[in-house]
Amino acid sequence: MRDWFSLDRPAARLILGLALALAIAAGLVMAAGADPLAALVAMADGAFGERYAIAETLIQATPLAIVALGVAPAVRAGVFTIGSEGQLIAGATAATAAIEAIGAAPAAVLLAAGLLAGVAGGALWAVIPAVMRAYFRVNEVLSTLLLNYIAGYGLLLLLKTSLGAHAVVAISRSDALPAAALIPKLIGETRLHAGLVAAPVAALLLGWWLRSPRGLVYDAFAIRPALAARLGVAEPRAVMTTMLVAGAAAGFAGWMQVAGVAGTLYPSVGGGLGFSGILVAMLGGLRPLGILAMALVLGALTTGADGLQTGTGVPSSLSIVIQGLLLLVAALAFNGRARAAPSLPETAGGLPR
Repeated sequence: MRDWFSLDRPAARLILGLALALAIAAGLVMAAGADPLAALVAMADGAFGERYAIAETLIQATPLAIVALGVAPAVRAGVFTIGSEGQLIAGATAATAAIEAIGAAPAAVLLAAGLLAGVAGGALWAVIPAVMRAYFRVNEVLSTLLLNYIAGYGLLLLLKTSLGAHAVVAISRSDALPAAALIPKLIGETRLHAGLVAAPVAALLLGWWLRSPRGLVYDAFAIRPALAARLGVAEPRAVMTTMLVAGAAAGFAGWMQVAGVAGTLYPSVGGGLGFSGILVAMLGGLRPLGILAMALVLGALTTGADGLQTGTGVPSSLSIVIQGLLLLVAALAFNGRARAAPSLPETAGGLPR
């Protein structure tokens, strides 16, 4: 039992970090003059108190889960891409451009075009840092971070030129997408759309991948790259594959934000979802069920913030502070995961070919 609570174990670090985060959050609520328990109830009511609130929570959680599930294989392989924000923007931009280029067409055509363009846009934006890391040994943290800024400012430029709305608008945006290009709604009078089903499907795919022989080899790459290379996964292949998957998932989430939520392309389409998705992946232990659970938690924090302010008077910005605390928890837990990485044999005898 003592070994289970050792700080060398990532689970113990995660539990300790969450306890500290909750204690700090409770202290901040008390400093604002409110009861922590009442604040928790108010946030829960704001996130799950009625049908519309539940729908909004799921809308917030779905892209987080998609981004996190896509980036998990890369992080498990030791490839620390943080470019999901820019890749989401690239996917949303590509999807909007493809739909506008097609114009009037059946819903099946516009939905397929938007989806494929979004996935391709995100993946293509990931190719640049992937090639730089795989073949030129450029640190992927630096390259993906810089490309996030390029994607954001590039979107601003496009919305003032080729993708900008034809009508005079107060805020830069594209023209509204045709109704046929919008993802169908699941619940009337809410914004919840059918893209919701993509999250559990992606979770099942990740679960299958983690249990597959090839997935095990990619995991081994993070610890024994020479061994993984002998099993057919050399560094270029591991880096390119995992970063392209992460980019494609982020691009898919970008398409959903445009075609499922906003109905048009805004400069704020990213909204921090790419960065938060990486946080969700870390807090979820890089595993499907953990990722889905943490995506729901962060989604509830976002939508529950208004309920917190209405019910207790505590500023809704406290939810952002809590998300920052969770980021520190993720760093603590992931450091524990890296230190507790299992020792793998140097020969290929213990791993499937």
